[in-house]
Amino acid sequence: MKNINRAVTRRMIPLAATFLTLGAGAGAVLAAPASAAPGYDCPGGTFCGYDGAKGSGSMIVQVDSSCVLHDIGNGGVGDRLTSYWNRTGRTVGIYNWTGQRWQLLASVADNQRGTLPANVDNMADAVKVCD
Repeated sequence: MKNINRAVTRRMIPLAATFLTLGAGAGAVLAAPASAAPGYDCPGGTFCGYDGAKGSGSMIVQVDSSCVLHDIGNGGVGDRLTSYWNRTGRTVGIYNWTGQRWQLLASVADNQRGTLPANVDNMADAVKVCD
């Protein structure tokens, strides 16, 4: 697949946040701590993924609505996605890297939030906006 965006790791959050503020980091993948309010804290226009059920735990990915595959596994947060909220205005595909190909685990419509089924929990290695 073309248009792959490599993930930004937790150590790089301050730098990535600076780029996002300046607009240079559009489409960045961030691993960020969860907010103090429990569950589903996600800014409009983004897809957010969490390592706990029902939007709990740490937010491990936040991407904008750019039409690219965001490789979260390469950024160190693969195999941790449990729940999500899609606020991109587009459909988002959640993928697992099998070692040979990208396998679609779930397709998430705009403004849908939920917890992944048990058989695909903690398997995601990428999210693709505009699937």
